[in-house]
Amino acid sequence: MRNIISSSFVLLLLLSFGCNSSPTNDSSNADQSFASFENTFLDAYWKQYPSGSIYNGYGKYYDKLVIPDSAAFAGNVSFSNNWMDSLKKIDYTQLNENNKISFNIINNQLESDIWYTSVFKVQEWDASTYNISGLCDYIINQPYASLDERLKILSRFLQHTDEYYKAGLHNLNKPTKEHIELAIIQNKGGLDVFGAALADSIKSSHLSNEERSALQQNIDKTVNAMNGFIDSLKAIVANKNYVFRDFRIGKKLFAEKFKFDLATDLTPEQTYEKAIEASKFYRQKMFVAADTVWSKYYPNQTKPKDSSQLIQLVLNKIQLQHATPAGFFNSVDSQVTAIKKFILEKNLFDFDTNAAPIKVRYMPVYARGVTTASAEFIPPYQKQGTTYYNIDDLTLYPPEKAESALREDNYYGSQILTMHEAVPGHCMQGIYNNKKSSDVLRSVFQNGAMIEGWAVYVESMMVDNGWGNHSPEIELALGTAMLRVTANVIIDYEIQCLNKSEKEIVDFLNKECFQTMAQVQEKYHRATVSQVQLCSYFTGSTAIETLRDEYKKKMGDKYSLKDFHEKFLSFGSSPVKYIRERMLQ
Repeated sequence: MRNIISSSFVLLLLLSFGCNSSPTNDSSNADQSFASFENTFLDAYWKQYPSGSIYNGYGKYYDKLVIPDSAAFAGNVSFSNNWMDSLKKIDYTQLNENNKISFNIINNQLESDIWYTSVFKVQEWDASTYNISGLCDYIINQPYASLDERLKILSRFLQHTDEYYKAGLHNLNKPTKEHIELAIIQNKGGLDVFGAALADSIKSSHLSNEERSALQQNIDKTVNAMNGFIDSLKAIVANKNYVFRDFRIGKKLFAEKFKFDLATDLTPEQTYEKAIEASKFYRQKMFVAADTVWSKYYPNQTKPKDSSQLIQLVLNKIQLQHATPAGFFNSVDSQVTAIKKFILEKNLFDFDTNAAPIKVRYMPVYARGVTTASAEFIPPYQKQGTTYYNIDDLTLYPPEKAESALREDNYYGSQILTMHEAVPGHCMQGIYNNKKSSDVLRSVFQNGAMIEGWAVYVESMMVDNGWGNHSPEIELALGTAMLRVTANVIIDYEIQCLNKSEKEIVDFLNKECFQTMAQVQEKYHRATVSQVQLCSYFTGSTAIETLRDEYKKKMGDKYSLKDFHEKFLSFGSSPVKYIRERMLQ
């Protein structure tokens, strides 16, 4: 019934495309109708995918937990097919350039949804997809309603969590061991969402005794369901006769996922070859920088003839300059303040650092297990709130792991990390998404290559504009980061498509890319629980750099870096190839 209703709405909208269509009014009528089409489509989409509604701050359907059974997956495919049929009836040629971008984004999203369910079948082998912790955290803590109302919504959302986890376990068909282990870690961490902080919120609320009782029953049911899911997954891991699926997806699926996820005209093979060439370029730059400070760190030692050995020895000294596990958080926090000041002094962005709060906080427990730092945006529909720069608590690491992580994110490396994740990288780009993008569609259907590419692009841009005063140390930190980006592509492709062994990947990352063992272990683990995402950094950043050069040539004497940044970010998180079409027209 849901799909029939959606189709009827679309039919009414499409009829308007054919009415009053004089030659002078065709385009304006088409664009007005498309705006209505888009709004109706998005509402229908969030009704179909209420979890997306929650994460994007839409304000509706928050209490709807979809049970992930076969009927739900079939309904999702039918939904996408119906809307794709409707999209095909729109005269693409009559849309303005901005709406053409939106048209392409919608089409890619619908095709991708079908592929993920029907071909990739992630629901059968990735156990980590079954986790309601993050959704509950948003329902509880995002300021979209009063505390009492949020708790009432949470209670309704939790009513059928036992069915949710039962269906998720039933769906698993030869899952990968790596994703089961990740699901155990993240669901165990997710139990923290239902702990002391929530109890305090309930205590301070104005819920009636009956409402409190119902909520507590649903919380208890959820905790039991999550623990039961965790125990079942542990039993699978403990079963020595269980046959797991290989986490490698192979060339065919990798190429298809690459097309949907990154929306680039490059093939995986072309990107892989470009990354290999780029890694050679950055290694040479690092050698030059290391050579200039050799005598500073080794005044009484002869330079080694091997360039890799020289670079590594200099990096070894630089990596000793780092915070303590307990002091790392405050060190990173102070960097955010200093970088904000720098971008204003250099006039790199039209960015109000006071009106858009960015808060450094410890990473939520349910999000741990993949990376040491991350950015968390204000939901696109929710124009107010806080953007978070999440940092893992290094005091919880074993001493050896903490020391290795701190050597990686040393005094210089952590500055590059903060530029990437916070300012002017992910956190700031997310703020621009909400405040300056003309179309919310660009924020809710984000392009990974644009988002990750932007965060990599700003690292080089900031250093080029004087951050760190062009010291060899900051240049080496940047070079290490750039080698990390090229290595992401290389190992992603080699693991997923060329079946390279763990030893080969570890040796490459450690010996040729100068990564610490903590980073190597984290990156290899990440490459086993994700596919293609690691390619997004290099694919996006090189596309942005190319566009910047093309835009500078187009604008001539009128070019300014600030203008490029403001114009580029105004298109939201659209694929760079679509932004390029607009900026160079």
